[in-house]
Amino acid sequence: MTHASFLLERGMSMVEPLVAMVALSFSLLGSISMFALAQEGLTGGARTLEAVALAETRLERLRAAAYHTLLAASLHRDGVVEGRLQDSGNEEDAVAGAGEYSGRQTLNGIIVTWTVRPDRPTLASSRTTTITVTAAWSDQGGRRHMVRLGMRRANPVFSGGTL
Repeated sequence: MTHASFLLERGMSMVEPLVAMVALSFSLLGSISMFALAQEGLTGGARTLEAVALAETRLERLRAAAYHTLLAASLHRDGVVEGRLQDSGNEEDAVAGAGEYSGRQTLNGIIVTWTVRPDRPTLASSRTTTITVTAAWSDQGGRRHMVRLGMRRANPVFSGGTL
């Protein structure tokens, strides 16, 4: 009887631990790929948040600027104008002389473009101006993303007459 009980208590062979290790390896590979996917999502979300913040900042600068200075590309904190917006038909401008003035700036790989389009030929004679700010970037996979914000701004000195 002791010989029979000894045969029943032999234990595991080497196959069972190997099968368990293979099963564990496949489950770990699946979870590692989920971590990579989660990291990609977090990076994309952070990039989108940065692009929205840059677009909102540019739009807020244009909202706070005096109406007659809207065609200045950018104002430093000390009030110095960096340049003037272009109506040249190049880059952001589709058609030269169309009355749509645009500027562009690249920050941290995000291209921020803004356009100012008065409803009349000159800014001084316009009743309102449409302002659009676009932030565009490419992710690690080369896919293009874009955020666009806009507003209309009234000319505070428009008298209402025809010019």
